[in-house]
Amino acid sequence: MKKILILFLMVSLIFTAIAAEKIAFEQPILITSGGQSPGALQMKVLAKASKLDYVFEKTISAADFDSGNYKTLIVVIGASGKGLGAAGIDIDAEVARVESLCQKAKEDGVKVALFQIEGGSRRGTSTDLIIDTLAPYADAVFFKLDGNEDGKFTQLEADYPIYFESFEKTSNVKSILKDNFAN
Repeated sequence: MKKILILFLMVSLIFTAIAAEKIAFEQPILITSGGQSPGALQMKVLAKASKLDYVFEKTISAADFDSGNYKTLIVVIGASGKGLGAAGIDIDAEVARVESLCQKAKEDGVKVALFQIEGGSRRGTSTDLIIDTLAPYADAVFFKLDGNEDGKFTQLEADYPIYFESFEKTSNVKSILKDNFAN
């Protein structure tokens, strides 16, 4: 029994090490909002400062997504009641929109990166619904450390064999983009 447990732990560590490998994302990139928070606009500014080849489409649908034009889809997760209202959609419609978009991206071979860049101030039931819905489609998740105080991203990392990277300040996203999304 002890040998089986040790073998199981070793295999688990190997799979965890494989899952933790950094992924090289290619350009061009489509950036969209997942929740209509200001974080998506912050990502647009950070992508421009990082000199990435990107297009920003705040409310693009899967039907309008031409996967032949992109190598990577970035979804910036953060639900905002005010932002959803301004866009004229509710949280259920937003979740359906970004899920179908991620599903189409994965089916067409476009890598999906999830970013939660607003931290704890943009965590809540609606944001968690988006995170939980999109995690199965993600190739990587990047999150602000103070958005993980409840261990949400730690649990996701245990559940999904994909790359996770945390950062302390939103300004750190610029170096993440340069390190992970440069051609």
